[in-house]
Amino acid sequence: MSLKRNFIFPLVFLTILFPVAVTCPLNNAVSSTATPPSEEQTPSHNLSPAQQHSGELLAYLLKVVLGRAGQLKSREDWRVRAFEEPLDFDHIVKVMRNPEKNQLDFMVLDPDILDLSQVLFHYDEKLSLYKGDYGVTSVYPAPEILALRLFLLKKINSGERMDLDAFMQREGDLLNKDYQPSSEDLAATGLSEVEMKFLRDIFLSEPAFYRYLTCPFLLKELGGTDVFASGKLTESIVQSARYTPFRCRPMGPGGNPDAVRIAFLPSMTKEFVYGKDAGSLSRHGFKPTEFLDEIFNNLKTEILEATRETLKRKLSKPPYLKLSKRRWAKLWQQIMKHNIAFYVENERPLAIYPENAAQVIGEVCPEADFTVILMGKNIYRAIFFDPPNDLYPSVNRLYMDIMDIEYHEGGEEIDTISQFICSRLLNRIGHLTERMAE
Repeated sequence: MSLKRNFIFPLVFLTILFPVAVTCPLNNAVSSTATPPSEEQTPSHNLSPAQQHSGELLAYLLKVVLGRAGQLKSREDWRVRAFEEPLDFDHIVKVMRNPEKNQLDFMVLDPDILDLSQVLFHYDEKLSLYKGDYGVTSVYPAPEILALRLFLLKKINSGERMDLDAFMQREGDLLNKDYQPSSEDLAATGLSEVEMKFLRDIFLSEPAFYRYLTCPFLLKELGGTDVFASGKLTESIVQSARYTPFRCRPMGPGGNPDAVRIAFLPSMTKEFVYGKDAGSLSRHGFKPTEFLDEIFNNLKTEILEATRETLKRKLSKPPYLKLSKRRWAKLWQQIMKHNIAFYVENERPLAIYPENAAQVIGEVCPEADFTVILMGKNIYRAIFFDPPNDLYPSVNRLYMDIMDIEYHEGGEEIDTISQFICSRLLNRIGHLTERMAE
């Protein structure tokens, strides 16, 4: 992905969304107490694969709509938008669904996250304004999401904390429309009467939103805002926010431990299908589209071609001895077979961004010498990259837009990867040529 590339976007009243408690439902059964998950059964154990991934996407969107991530020019707007609005859920619904109202009262005009919102809605249509009911995906979020964002924004600015453990332990009561919270309930949860009514209005409108509160990745992000008081239940949930079950695999032979290993990791892309009508799925409940498989293969081919030309050019100059065409062809075949290995995670989508990239790579593909993070169309617009800290050569990773690969516009990134591979190969070229002579 070339960070210098410009795109022309339609002027859309878009903004997304504080996704806070939006994607990781608990069991459908309502219980008046919440039991901490066991080591064998994490909070996401009973979620659909798409719901699990939606939570990961929302974990990043959360950072954006609270003004803690995303493009610098939009952060201050996100930090203050709607802050003066009252905690009135019915009013939010009316504003969002009435074309004569100004939806920007609750949202920021932020086209940079338009495509990211579409990825979110791809994996959970109920997170859009019309919740998938009208055959088209709205660019607007569900009113429950904006209401939750407003609640958290006020809570963050007040410096007050909510006891999420105590809140979840009252699940059965809170989802009962006839229940009247007691003063003990308010004191235990750290909520005012107005705040409690506001949250109950949200969850009674869409009970599934309540169950989304246990998404590990969302709670991990929320932990950085000091909104929730620490508790055993929330801590146990956050501990399961990891990608270790989703290991990468070799693309072809990868047994040589001395090979230069390049990993392809898909991030924030719609290019996975899921659900019972999707046909044969991976063990994680997804499968890549044919287009994404083609992208992986095309990228591998382009990297190998660039590496071959770069290496050939370097070996034609001193201090290296000039190779005959036959010896060069034999050397390159040996290198391709034994000294360059590609790895891919193609069984499940991921959500990788600069703040979590090192951890995710360490969990998914720790064997990689260099990692290419493949992002959905224009997703990079929602991310702020700090080159001295986030990109090669500071770190052995870079980000590419899959559309750049489709249209062969990733030359700069592919050249960077080939240069990296060649730097590793040249360190052992004497050994390689010796083996070729055997």
